[in-house]
Amino acid sequence: MIDAVIIDDEKRGISALKSLLKDYCPDINLIGDGSSVETGLKLIHSTNPELVFLDIEMPDGTGFDLLEQVPEKNSMLFLLQRMIIMLYAP
Repeated sequence: MIDAVIIDDEKRGISALKSLLKDYCPDINLIGDGSSVETGLKLIHSTNPELVFLDIEMPDGTGFDLLEQVPEKNSMLFLLQRMIIMLYAP
């Protein structure tokens, strides 16, 4: 199992991605979600995920701002999820 988190300020985006992962990626274990750069950083530090689905634009900054603040990012894979949701959201 791959431990993953979702960081996105759009609840619909989180729900859509959770549904896609459940249906198509059974090896991904979602261990939490956050809705801002601040909550995302706390979540990453508290859970140490292997995979982070990361929104680009959030109320308190961007996904790139968050990336700059994660010192252990070399041991994690970050995916900018805005593109994924736009491709698959109903």
